[in-house]
Amino acid sequence: MGTDGNRWARVTLYSTLGLAGALGFFGLFSDALEDRGPVGDAIGHGLGLPLGFAIFAGAMAAVLRPGRRRVVAWVVGTALLATVAFVAGYALAGPPVDFAASILVAGTISGVVQFATLRHQAASGAGRCLAAAVAGYAVGAVAGVGAAIVIAPNLPDSALWYALLTAMLGAVAGAVGGAVNGYALSRVWWASRVPAGTALVR
Repeated sequence: MGTDGNRWARVTLYSTLGLAGALGFFGLFSDALEDRGPVGDAIGHGLGLPLGFAIFAGAMAAVLRPGRRRVVAWVVGTALLATVAFVAGYALAGPPVDFAASILVAGTISGVVQFATLRHQAASGAGRCLAAAVAGYAVGAVAGVGAAIVIAPNLPDSALWYALLTAMLGAVAGAVGGAVNGYALSRVWWASRVPAGTALVR
């Protein structure tokens, strides 16, 4: 596998693990507190969602390294806005729209960071990376939710199995989104016009 292929594979891997970790953590944390009533449910979602999506943003920042200031904004923005998207999706349409909406927002924020970084470096492909992130995670959200719907009836009803289900949802969405976005990134992100400090260690 060539250099571009290695970079594509790494972006895909980090995206897969990041979203699996994000939604798996949320699933375990929120389900463990569900029996404590409305307060437990509020804590499970109010803390579990932002902490979970911070895991995804942190994983993607680790592979892309856009700069410290952008990383902080990336993690905080993803934690807050993906949580808002999840709550809004639940309020307006219920599951599984909540999961799909939050994944799409998290992926879109990743694309915005890529766009801003490349534009700042006067590098080509900024719009392509943003479009790939939005499209990739939109398709990934649908694929992940579809996989969860198929798998859910075959799993026992417990916190650990729910965490496994949400982790699998995240893994599928992250793999698809990361693969599409990573293809665009592998061709422009590590180009010579982008300083070595903004790229992952080769």
